[in-house]
Amino acid sequence: MSDLSLNQKAKIFFDGENGIEMELDCYINDIEDDRLGLDYPADAETLKKYLEEGTPIDVKIFTPSGLMVFESVVINSPDEGFVVEYVEDAVVIQRRDYSRSPLKTKLELKLRTETFVASTIDISGGGIKFFSKEDLNPEEVVTGKLYLKNYDVPARFEAVILDNPSLQPDEYTLAFTNIDEKERDKIIKTCFAIDMQSRRNRNEE
Repeated sequence: MSDLSLNQKAKIFFDGENGIEMELDCYINDIEDDRLGLDYPADAETLKKYLEEGTPIDVKIFTPSGLMVFESVVINSPDEGFVVEYVEDAVVIQRRDYSRSPLKTKLELKLRTETFVASTIDISGGGIKFFSKEDLNPEEVVTGKLYLKNYDVPARFEAVILDNPSLQPDEYTLAFTNIDEKERDKIIKTCFAIDMQSRRNRNEE
């Protein structure tokens, strides 16, 4: 369970009206060997009836190591303190091989109450390598904005600083721990465009 931590975002999927798949964002508030306690969103009152004890659900959690996906079941309904089953042997860690593309662009990070600007070295759908004069430590949690050329609004995310001893001085890497899939798509599409341009350039040589 080393990849799990309190306040981590957990997206759950379940059948709603007429069997239509629903999804809900929760946050981990308790971790035990065989179960996870989740904060149930206050604005999802109408969905409680689909999450009674014994209801099968799927759970997706973004961790620093990758995407954790597993089948689960509701142990306690939201009205009883939302708890779902966690079976460690059944967990699948999908270490998604996002293509990493070189890109120098503005990266704005916030650590605790301090906001500072860094510069990216390369980006991917899973994280960012960047240059910063700030002194950052592994496992520190940051929120950020990544400025991409073809988008008026920067991609927002939460991330953790990784321990990477192979980096040069003032270089860091971060892994996304909480990022909307639409924001991730911006990054992936940008990487795709960079790779396509790189291929065109090679073909023209």
